[in-house]
Amino acid sequence: MELSLIKMTEPNEFGKALKEWWDSDGYKQLQKENEEAKQRAVGKYFMLSEEDKLDMVQAICYIMCKAEQEGTSHRGLMDELGIYPAGFWIDHLMDVHNALWSYYHDQKNKKELESDIKNLKKLRNQGI
Repeated sequence: MELSLIKMTEPNEFGKALKEWWDSDGYKQLQKENEEAKQRAVGKYFMLSEEDKLDMVQAICYIMCKAEQEGTSHRGLMDELGIYPAGFWIDHLMDVHNALWSYYHDQKNKKELESDIKNLKKLRNQGI
């Protein structure tokens, strides 16, 4: 069986619509507003006292790690942080979610593997 490569020269309708949105004034305005919001948030953070900064970082780390350890989705994480749906636009939140999800997923797999090995050794020692 011969496989032929399909050469795509033009985007499909969804691709065209996405490109139009990407090039639109509305999207450029959204990018500008997101950047301004990020800068405003960073500015507010650095105006906090050291104690308040520690409390905020501690709270956010705890909430995020607890949610991810329980296997939450990106939307679930936003719910846990109390920022859904507006949190969808927070820069890098999805990156943090994916990194934490991967970490806890790997930890879960490691524990399951260790448990399986322990059970197999137990069965072997029982002569099964």
